[in-house]
Amino acid sequence: MSCRQQQIRSLPSLNETYKKDDKKPFGSYVAYEQFKKLFNDRYVETQSEAFDVTWKNIKNYSSGTQYSLYFLLAKNIEASNDEAEAMVDFIKEGNDMFIAADYIDGHLLDKIKCEIERLGEIVNEVHGKMNETFVKMDFGIDFKTPDFKYYYYPFLNSFSGYDSATTRILGVNEKGKPDYIIMFIGKGRLYLHAAPRAFSNYFLLTANNYQYLEIVLSYLRFEPKNIYWDEYYKNKTFNRRKKTSSGKGNGSDDEDKNKFSPLSVINNNPPLLWAFWLAIIALILYVLVNIKRKQRVINEIKPNTNTTVTFTETVGRLYLQKKNNKNIAEKMITYFYEHIRNSYFLNASQVNNEFINSLARKSGVSIEATQKLFSTIDVINAGKNVNDIELLKLHELIQKFYKNKT
Repeated sequence: MSCRQQQIRSLPSLNETYKKDDKKPFGSYVAYEQFKKLFNDRYVETQSEAFDVTWKNIKNYSSGTQYSLYFLLAKNIEASNDEAEAMVDFIKEGNDMFIAADYIDGHLLDKIKCEIERLGEIVNEVHGKMNETFVKMDFGIDFKTPDFKYYYYPFLNSFSGYDSATTRILGVNEKGKPDYIIMFIGKGRLYLHAAPRAFSNYFLLTANNYQYLEIVLSYLRFEPKNIYWDEYYKNKTFNRRKKTSSGKGNGSDDEDKNKFSPLSVINNNPPLLWAFWLAIIALILYVLVNIKRKQRVINEIKPNTNTTVTFTETVGRLYLQKKNNKNIAEKMITYFYEHIRNSYFLNASQVNNEFINSLARKSGVSIEATQKLFSTIDVINAGKNVNDIELLKLHELIQKFYKNKT
């Protein structure tokens, strides 16, 4: 085996599997462990069947007053018409589904009236253009986060064509276009994310990017009756259904069986087609010019030193439990404000007597208790540090608000 072959073999796999037990750069081991911790290490059931089959098995346990959460993270999601209908029915029954993928099948997108824009990211991948790219949360004027960066193909996928009356933008890519949205369908919620790489081990272990996952998941409701983590669509063979002359899929089962060809993406996009032929011509010219040149002696390349200890230390720092009462208090306040917006349709960006009176009237909580709660929030927001007593007081006041509301 040559030195060059040894060097290639030493590089980590960049295959985007997003499997829960994959610790390679684009596995989702870190995301899965953080996901379980978010729900206090509750039991997370792994699903390995098509969703229409899964829905039949869990329907009796995912209907009623308590809801279920289904988390689906994959490179590409191809769903048959029956699977897409089952997903929509699951959400309409009052359950929540989180989907993060580069490509989502037209069956599902047609049913939820949404489109995903991918051309820009595909062009950069074809040309091999990488740079420092980022994503961030952007919930209007109420809540914004810093940029969460890493070096790889740019985050350019985005959503469009959705109904703004039933959809909210939660996050954007480096171009400021929405890549994380929430759609209210029936009694439930559908969370769509166009950048699955933001949940990879590589991204989350870069700087403080694990905080992005915490913020993304903080918008999920925190008391699901059942929690499901999907592994089926990660392993499914990727086929793309045919298009009609209008550009929309006709939804037949026969079309689902047509194999997807990577060349179909190039043929359907003129810029990619030009780039493809230019690359072929450049390759032919390179071969003709260098066909008589002799192979140079390749210097021996020493194998990389063992970085297992460094990697372990990095993971250790990620999971190190730091006592940060201020950070915990801010998350509690953010979740409480989100509860006010969803339940009482009030904007908590400006808290005054009129806002407190309106909230007390709608919630059934006394004005005195409401004023005391927001006074405590003001004190915490103004201070740099929060001690244990202040944190416990905030927790007790918020819990009393939830229990006393009508």
